[in-house]
Amino acid sequence: MRQFGHSLGILLLILAAAAGVAQLLMIWAAGAYRPVSLGSIWYNIHANSLVGFQALIEKSVGSLVWMPIQFLLGLPAFLVLGLPGIVLLVWCRPRHRGFV
Repeated sequence: MRQFGHSLGILLLILAAAAGVAQLLMIWAAGAYRPVSLGSIWYNIHANSLVGFQALIEKSVGSLVWMPIQFLLGLPAFLVLGLPGIVLLVWCRPRHRGFV
């Protein structure tokens, strides 16, 4: 389980770095800061699944649960992916035994 968490942390950090590069390219192209959010990436990849996910959450769990999810989807993608990646990488790092 520790290896899986470590690998997932590395994957999240790679995705966060890609989102950071996309953010820098967006700043360079537009000349102004416009955040690249996780929701906008999801919408550009497959908009129907985002709308379906919203309907699923609102119908099965409740409409109040969608508000925090919508807040997370509006944050910059490098933060939403990078912070859990760092936490997983630190908590699930392999244990080294001995002095070497």
